[in-house]
Parts: sequence; structure tokens; C-alpha cells
Amino acid sequence: MHIDDRNLFFNRLSYGLLVGFLMPMLSFLMYYMFRFGNTTFANYLNVLIESKKIVNVLSLSVLPNLAPFMLLINSSRYSSGRGVLAATILIGIVIFILKFTL
Repeated sequence: MHIDDRNLFFNRLSYGLLVGFLMPMLSFLMYYMFRFGNTTFANYLNVLIESKKIVNVLSLSVLPNLAPFMLLINSSRYSSGRGVLAATILIGIVIFILKFTL
């Protein structure tokens, strides 16, 4: 049986981009809350930048994008999966630039 991907719920590139950008932000904030919950967010960013750990934390915060990507691809929502992948690649490019500028 052929599944018409235009009729699947949440099968849009924009939905995938939204999920692909929100998941790393949420995981970055969760890392802040669990690791540095007693300091301000600005102080947390300063500590990460001064200790040169910002690239490592950002790289790990992209890892949760694997779950929605696999769920979307396995449920034949290819357009949304492409959006998650595109967001992950864009964040990866930003991380690569930060690695050599900070």
C-alpha cells in the first residue's frame, strides 16, 4: 500500500525545522538547569565561553535531534525529517564556525 505523504499529519518542512531548532535549545537549557541551576543564565554562558566548553555543550545539545529524525523517517514523514536534518546541519555549521572563532 502506498502512503500519500501529503496527507500525513505534521509532514511539512517547516514543522521539521521547528522541531530541529527547538530540541537543541531545550537540551541546552536542561543542561543549564541541572548543571548550573544556582547561577544566572548570563553567568552560565560566560563560564562556558571562558572555559572554552561552549562548543562541546552545543555539540551535545544537538544529539537529541536523532530521536525526532528517526521517528519522522520511520513514520514516512520525509518532509519533516528533512527539516530536522536541515536544522541539524545548520546548527552544525554554526558550531563549526564557533569552534574556530572562540
